[in-house]
Amino acid sequence: METAVLILLWAMVLWRAPAALRAPRQRALWVTFAALTLSMTLRLPDLMRAIDGGTGVNNLSTLLKHVFGITAGAALLEFVFGITRPASRDGRRLRVALAGAALLALTALFALTPREAEAEEFFEFHAGGGAAVTAYLMVWYAYLGLAMAVATALFWGARRHAGAGWLRAGLLFLGAGTAAGVGYALVRAAYLVLRLTGLAGDTADAGVTHWTDVAKHLAIVLILVGSVLPAVGVARTARRYARHLRGLTPLWETLTAAVPEVVLHEELRRGELRMRLHRRMVEIRDALLALQPYLTPEARAEADAVAARSGLTGSARQALADACRLEAARHAKLAGRPPAEAPRRREGDAGDADRLGAAPDAVFPGPGHRPGLGDPSDLDAEARVLHALAAARLRPEVQEFTARAAGSTQETAQP
Repeated sequence: METAVLILLWAMVLWRAPAALRAPRQRALWVTFAALTLSMTLRLPDLMRAIDGGTGVNNLSTLLKHVFGITAGAALLEFVFGITRPASRDGRRLRVALAGAALLALTALFALTPREAEAEEFFEFHAGGGAAVTAYLMVWYAYLGLAMAVATALFWGARRHAGAGWLRAGLLFLGAGTAAGVGYALVRAAYLVLRLTGLAGDTADAGVTHWTDVAKHLAIVLILVGSVLPAVGVARTARRYARHLRGLTPLWETLTAAVPEVVLHEELRRGELRMRLHRRMVEIRDALLALQPYLTPEARAEADAVAARSGLTGSARQALADACRLEAARHAKLAGRPPAEAPRRREGDAGDADRLGAAPDAVFPGPGHRPGLGDPSDLDAEARVLHALAAARLRPEVQEFTARAAGSTQETAQP
């Protein structure tokens, strides 16, 4: 089990390294996993013997393992405070001071601990072995338990306010992992006291070591899963936004060919999928509004009649009517016909600078017509409405209506 956990840890460190280089907010979590991975790697028997034998200091690898463990705990606290209380820097100096004090205490107590022989299982070998080594291990478990307890409280507290399901699940797993870490530290610390006071014999050493190691590995796996789940949610959202972008491209190209002035020319990075999708929807909305004055009352009435004859109901019927109105207005604009009415200005419209925050509008509103577009803060809901409009344009009823509308505008445009 330990080998499998170690492989997972190294995979996590390598996977998160690019994000840690790009985003400062990800570095604390990467340091957490890097330090934890090094700590677990130092448990490998061959590496322990190489370090201890090469330096001539028995169990120096154990001290280094605990140093990396405290580093991981301190980095985890910075990460959890950063995501749950990003605007607050209160307590950071205290957290750093506590980690530093624990490191100094470990180093001093390690020097005072008798280590005449190399111990592969330091806890099991030294349990009940004296005040110095018990104090050493108690400092380690006290810091670990405190750090994990604070992290558990913050993770589970943040879970109640998390929006996305993947984020909530991630915080739940992270909190469960750190809670398991608390249990690991408490059991080992309690057993050390029992061994030191003679209330427990050495016959239980191997069993306590085994089951607390199981708890430790479970804690690590839960934390790994919890840190991955939000990334999975982000990846799924990115794929969904990319799918919306591809699906809306034909509609966007059709509309902006008729009203190219609605296109915003500020460059966006390829990875800014949410902003790119938001902008595409804004440009589609603006194009619909720009074409609205070209829709005549006669075309509007005929579009409603086509929708009524289609046999569709509800949103499907409304999308078909909107598609007919859109095609009539678009062909009128392309044919050079003057607007049938004055352009409408949206309430509170402040021009291009405010367009990305503009409220949604109806596609081609008429009496009793519901708004045709969704809430811009919910891109998926609005995308569904626009996909329905794009699909309706391909229906035979709309194609026939479009052919009639194109012929009508050409006849009107002739002298």
